Amino acid sequence: MFRQLKPHKSNLDFTQGASQVAYGDVIEYFDAKVSDEVLSIIPERHRQDFNVAIMRINNAVPPHTDSQINTVINFYIKTEPCRTKFFKVKPGATAYQVENQTNGVIFNEADLEFQQAFVASEGDAWCLNVSEVHSVEPIKDISERVAICISTGLHSFDKVCEMLEETGAL
Repeated sequence: MFRQLKPHKSNLDFTQGASQVAYGDVIEYFDAKVSDEVLSIIPERHRQDFNVAIMRINNAVPPHTDSQINTVINFYIKTEPCRTKFFKVKPGATAYQVENQTNGVIFNEADLEFQQAFVASEGDAWCLNVSEVHSVEPIKDISERVAICISTGLHSFDKVCEMLEETGAL
């Protein structure tokens, strides 16, 4: 579901580029350049299998699965205290999509069973299985949540965790 990476001393400075994709007016991903320290958590032979982006969120994110991504490693820059929750889908649940979703879907929370949650702090890094249903719920008002996202649609959560263990990040 999710695992927190070991504390790191990575330089989390980034350069934000062009918009990659937006989901409504809640989440937007941007091209990004980050330090080699951040990328060093992934074995060099696998780095071409990952996309680096800046994620900006300005509201609650309903329960969903990500489009074309199995696993993401988020380095949280600005957290605006939020709870990331994971769910199991109840039998008979109905899923729907927003206009530009591909294989990702959205669920009503009433059709889900809560499993686990975490609250990230600024500077934390977490590996998430985003092929599982998850949401972002503000604990207080949210103005903007920002993270460096290193994502892959090629490798499973378990495989990415193996990679992180290999580099000593987990």
